Amino acid sequence: MEYIMTTIDIRFCEELLKSVGERLNKTLKQENRGSSIDDLLIRFTESNDWATHRIKGALAKKYPHIHWSESEFEIQKQENVEFQGEYWVCDPIDGAVQFLQGISSYAISLCLIRDGEPVLSFIYDPSHQELFHAIAGKGAYLNGKRIRVSHKTKLQDAIITTTPPSFPARDKEVTNLTLSGMAQIMPKSFAIRMLGSVSLQLAYTACGRVDGYFEYGYELYNWIAGALLIREAGGVVSDSQGSNFTWGTAGIIAANLDIHQEIRDELRTIL
Repeated sequence: MEYIMTTIDIRFCEELLKSVGERLNKTLKQENRGSSIDDLLIRFTESNDWATHRIKGALAKKYPHIHWSESEFEIQKQENVEFQGEYWVCDPIDGAVQFLQGISSYAISLCLIRDGEPVLSFIYDPSHQELFHAIAGKGAYLNGKRIRVSHKTKLQDAIITTTPPSFPARDKEVTNLTLSGMAQIMPKSFAIRMLGSVSLQLAYTACGRVDGYFEYGYELYNWIAGALLIREAGGVVSDSQGSNFTWGTAGIIAANLDIHQEIRDELRTIL
């Protein structure tokens, strides 16, 4: 663990994400929303490319020996470890739809992988200036204060969140699983919500604002920063069937031990 602390300047990473978030927030507040999906995609590409260039460039200059994953949108490359040693996984605008519509539920996520394991992660919410970070074996934090997952013990008392696929018509299998999962969980829980950014919902699970999260799909890089955060906050993370959360994982369930077991048992009934 000392290797991570002596190699990576935590404050440097935090200030970098804050500076990028400040610029993104100015874009968020612009009135021009566009009139089509194509307009939104153009705006997203411009903002995403700028944020990626800024974060990647700053980290490469300070840590030239650490690789950078370019596989944010390439699911097949997320099935296995991409590099030996260390590399960064980053989603500069997690919650793109909300961001482009001027809704504040988006975040920047950054995770350091070392020897195939996530060892350091950051999730920054620019709109509320909340910075979550976790260090493997050292705990999870929100703006420097230690956080823990929810203390609730029953699904019937729990608020659960989830996320549909980005392109429901194209990802019909994942869409149907998501709808089935919601139909199974909704009557058994206190409430189920969709809050936008995946990493932010995982961060909220880590600090107990929500009690659990589940999602179907295969986009490991959407989950990996938040998964470390939840584990370091005392939670449990698995795939959508309760098996080990690792490379090639299909889906995610994240919660404290009791809530995780109930979500897992409910989702197992729909396959």
